[in-house]
Amino acid sequence: MDRKKAAIFALSLLTIMSTDTVAPLVKQISTSFPNIDLTIVKQTITLPSLLIIFFGLIAGQLVRIIPKKTVLVIGLLLYSIGGIAAGWSQNFSVHLVLRAMLGAGTGLISPVITSLIADYYQGRERADLVGYSFAVSHFTAVITPPLAAYIGMQNWRTAFLIYLIAPLVLVFAMLALPRVSHFPQEEKQIKREPIPPLVFAYSAAALVMMVFFFIILTDLPYLIEIKPDISHFVSAFGLSISTLGSTLAGLAFSSIFRYLKKWTIPLGLLLCGVGFWVAAYSLSGVLVMGGLLCVGTGIGLLIALIMLETANSVGENDSTAAIALVNSAFSVGIFLSPFFFANLPKIFNFKENVLFNFHLAGVMFTLFGIGSLILILFRKRR
Repeated sequence: MDRKKAAIFALSLLTIMSTDTVAPLVKQISTSFPNIDLTIVKQTITLPSLLIIFFGLIAGQLVRIIPKKTVLVIGLLLYSIGGIAAGWSQNFSVHLVLRAMLGAGTGLISPVITSLIADYYQGRERADLVGYSFAVSHFTAVITPPLAAYIGMQNWRTAFLIYLIAPLVLVFAMLALPRVSHFPQEEKQIKREPIPPLVFAYSAAALVMMVFFFIILTDLPYLIEIKPDISHFVSAFGLSISTLGSTLAGLAFSSIFRYLKKWTIPLGLLLCGVGFWVAAYSLSGVLVMGGLLCVGTGIGLLIALIMLETANSVGENDSTAAIALVNSAFSVGIFLSPFFFANLPKIFNFKENVLFNFHLAGVMFTLFGIGSLILILFRKRR
């Protein structure tokens, strides 16, 4: 493996773990700050995602005026300081500021990672690396939450030492990546064109997709509660199973895409739809886990596909701004998802029902999958 690929994979380790790692520690953090409302305490997870939206867009503009390597240094410094120091703050307001700093750092580095893949690699190798980078980030998200729960069992603050990986990645990436003058896009001094209209369509698809997908993270424990014969083990590890599905999808993405091409779209959508249906209506823990694995696999294929097509859509131009826009759309979808499902009962005047939420997600993914299938068949016929 060449040093550039190793640096890209090292950077990929950091993206999803920035928010997911400390999710199991919310209850312990709340105990340490008894005067802080639990809703505010939960901001330790959601606030970084909000900052990722804004700083992802900022990254797309920063690379227009300063080298990408410099953007990475700034992002990794913010990530390192915010990630580690947040665990040792005695003031919750300061803790949130540091978590916001972590989100800002993540927002700066995330679009640059895929942009570097687009800079250095083409064709099959580019598709391989997009999938592998996605798999690395999601595999890390499978490991770090239970690891944080174990390390922070006695004292939640020690779990934040996991973020010590960030300064190590900073040093390695700076040594492994070429000097600034060797970045292809900067060396060629390619004119940075406006974002192609197609990228806005990908962004809209990403936003809608995440609004319906994210119900797994917010409502899975409540779904398991209404299934009395299913073990709470499913509630505890269901998210990890879904993330594992995304990891497997990332590893297999290049091969699947080379073989199926545009048919990857209905495959991903229908996997999500079937997965939501199975998770919603199965009375067996094994089947529910299987459904969650299907959803994770489907969403993994779709995200990797959107990122690859976004990078391809800009041609020879720099892809950072386009990728930043799509990344922000993913984050906006995640942010809007709880509000969307919370307001559905008010809009349609019915009692809140977690089963309905999963049912609706299954219906929407299935309809989108069938619609994309019909569209592909119609265009092929023409």
